[in-house]
Amino acid sequence: MRTSSSTADTKGEPLESTLEARAELFQDAMGFSGIADREIKKLAAMATLRRFAKGQMVFEQDQPCDYFHLVASGLVKVYICSASGFRMTYLLARRGEPLNLVGPFTGDPRFLCAEAMQATDVAHISRHDFVRFVADNPILFSNIMAILSKAVDSANSRIIDMVEKRVEERLLRVLLTLLDKFGAEIRLTSAELAELAGTTVETTLRTMARLRNLGIIESERGQITIIRPASLKNPERLPLWV
Repeated sequence: MRTSSSTADTKGEPLESTLEARAELFQDAMGFSGIADREIKKLAAMATLRRFAKGQMVFEQDQPCDYFHLVASGLVKVYICSASGFRMTYLLARRGEPLNLVGPFTGDPRFLCAEAMQATDVAHISRHDFVRFVADNPILFSNIMAILSKAVDSANSRIIDMVEKRVEERLLRVLLTLLDKFGAEIRLTSAELAELAGTTVETTLRTMARLRNLGIIESERGQITIIRPASLKNPERLPLWV
């Protein structure tokens, strides 16, 4: 057993984990396909785990990036926040999904925040160890570029949506995205939906009421059920990358 005693900042509680469990996490993780098992075990040996309570920050805006972060269990939202407090969520990361693919290569502070949406375990690797590992395994760099290209395309698509689309259309696209990733049962609040769609909670509540009246969704506090998935699908409405 290995205990993570000094990892990312002082946030979260250190967890014990076996090398085998960490290796299994990385073998199944997004971006790590094509890497030999022996190399995965080397990477797993560098990793430590910490547990975060619901609402606890994994990292914060303007914090230097000293670690690569990978979700081991639970759910984390990564968002940007303006000086006025407006938030937009661009990533909902679950097991096997990285939280910061760019930061480890620069170490520079960024304007991103990552917050646990439920009890969550996160694996950490020092940025220097991670960058050296990528250099030794160039297929990982290619995989990272492929992921980032999807993220950039999705971000650009969101910009167009913000300019051209009505809020209801943006929310329909968000719901389609969540259906595609999580299925018909979605455990998110109206505030969390608003942050995904780039709108206000009040506008989201009004739009969700219309969708309920149309029989597309059912909702209660903290949960949405999509009961007519076909109503969300449209040749011009593709899921976002989240």
